[in-house]
Amino acid sequence: MGYDIYIQTADGRRADGEENYFRFELIARIRALGTMRNFGMLAELPYPAIPLLSAYGLTDGDLKAGVRHALDKANLVAEYRSAYRAVMDAAEPEPTGIPTYKLAYNDGALVTVAEITAALAAYEAHPNIDVSEMPLGDPIWPHWIAFLRRAKEHGGLRAH
Repeated sequence: MGYDIYIQTADGRRADGEENYFRFELIARIRALGTMRNFGMLAELPYPAIPLLSAYGLTDGDLKAGVRHALDKANLVAEYRSAYRAVMDAAEPEPTGIPTYKLAYNDGALVTVAEITAALAAYEAHPNIDVSEMPLGDPIWPHWIAFLRRAKEHGGLRAH
């Protein structure tokens, strides 16, 4: 199992190019989250309440790719997806880091530029930053930090 992370553009689309994609295998992601926690880059916020399919009269099957619906059901699917996206895009007005749940799950949560900026500021202010990117450390870490810096200059990122 892995996590696919994509940088998005300022207008919310997935950025083109290999340099805008990062993949974490399960253990590497756990290791990276632990390192981020140690550097004060994460904010421990509860996982948000996502809308219930049943509240829209839908089931899992209604959201499968390729399913065609009558207009009324198609409108309900669009409403649900919009409500789900609003929850996954929500962010604190003044973040102190990246909410852990946004990287711990692959639900497509938006990690905003402000969240990335706060996380990188905590990292760069840490007294042990020089040691973290040494060749003897985690070989993925320097690439992850470079990816975060790139995402900060664009429109944030999403984990799937």
